[in-house]
Amino acid sequence: MSQAIISEQDLFSIGFLKRTHNDDLPEFVFVKRDGLFVPFRSTEIASLMGEEIWIQRSDIEDIEDGTLAWQDLVGFTITDESDTIGTIASIDESTINTLATLEDGRMLPLHEDFIIAIDVEAKQIDVRLPFVL
Repeated sequence: MSQAIISEQDLFSIGFLKRTHNDDLPEFVFVKRDGLFVPFRSTEIASLMGEEIWIQRSDIEDIEDGTLAWQDLVGFTITDESDTIGTIASIDESTINTLATLEDGRMLPLHEDFIIAIDVEAKQIDVRLPFVL
């Protein structure tokens, strides 16, 4: 019997595990190990302290309402005043400020006050930044 490999597009990062009890977790959570996502039962999360935890997108109740999560913006190009700033390589939600890391390694705070428009079809985010990158 073959098993499907879970990809990052199938999952949603819920952050880094800071406590070992959460009744709201689905039956399985995932941790990235050696480039692959490994499932763990939610009842066994004590061994995952400090790890980034992922859940299946299908386990998110309101995924069908069209709302984008920050992680959905990976791969989007950011432009400021029609100048391309870069493409989002990863999103970090582990701090109070959500940060986008661009492919060139620069980091950019993603704040609703900076975002003018998001074009999902073009995979583009138009921003107006109060600073120069």
